[in-house]
Amino acid sequence: MYLSEEWLAYERKLGFRPVIIGTAQEIRTGYNSLAQTIGKQLPPHDPTLTTVSAEGHQVAVRIYKPREATERKLPIGIYAHGGGFVAGSKWERDTHNCRYIAQNTPCILVSVDFRLAPEHPVPAQVDDVLAGYLWTRENIDALNGDPAKVFLIGASVGGGLALSVALKLIARGQGGQVAGIVALAPITMHPEHVPDEFRADYTAYEENAEGPLINRAAMYVFNSINGCDERKDDPYVFPALHPLLGSELPPTYISTCGADPLRDDGTVIQRALSRHGVRCRLKNYEGLPHFFWIYPEIPTGDTFRADTVEGVRFVLE
Repeated sequence: MYLSEEWLAYERKLGFRPVIIGTAQEIRTGYNSLAQTIGKQLPPHDPTLTTVSAEGHQVAVRIYKPREATERKLPIGIYAHGGGFVAGSKWERDTHNCRYIAQNTPCILVSVDFRLAPEHPVPAQVDDVLAGYLWTRENIDALNGDPAKVFLIGASVGGGLALSVALKLIARGQGGQVAGIVALAPITMHPEHVPDEFRADYTAYEENAEGPLINRAAMYVFNSINGCDERKDDPYVFPALHPLLGSELPPTYISTCGADPLRDDGTVIQRALSRHGVRCRLKNYEGLPHFFWIYPEIPTGDTFRADTVEGVRFVLE
């Protein structure tokens, strides 16, 4: 496993290699503590971007609206956060990235506060993000969103959820309503249920077994907690397994992290889509671990956010 110098410098500063692991409650506590620590280091919020909360279809959402939304209809994205299906919320950790994407695209983002495992095992989260999408569609005029430029976006499990909800909509005959997908370091396949067609490309669990933040052991813990071990073959929990993957998805942007055991969850999606002629772009951040972009000490995080904005523009072209 290769780790970049900027990440190794951060580990030297910490004096240890951070890894998120433990019981569901320990994961949540560590996740929330990290979000609070990082939050204190972030720049002040730009007051021209407004945030408001709402509820509908039994899900809570947080809406990020740049000032341009008062002047014209904007693209609108339904955002799903990370956290292994176990931790996180619309309020935490991803908010800086949501603000950046909304302001710099510009677009409106609707972040969905989906239910968490183990209290609500998968696929409850797929249902909740779908509900958030449907709520956004129903309220698109009030939000001043452009109905022709609705996209799905998420990070980590949220990236997989963005793909899964698009596939749900295709199955409902509504796939044409989704202009694009942005999947940031997505989870798309269970490591113990890899189809033969993907095995040659699915090597990151071995190569990055001892990576920072989430290693192979941590992913096995997450899967034992969140219900994924019982749903290894569910194509809506693991969208790389879906039979419609390569034929009907809209333009898709994928980012991966080179030192991440989940790296090839994104790699196999990109290759499957490209084989079937779906317009797709993949950006890999060599030597960096899962979710590296949340750390203010890692300069490439700024590059990642700028690249993500370009990814949103790419899928909306």
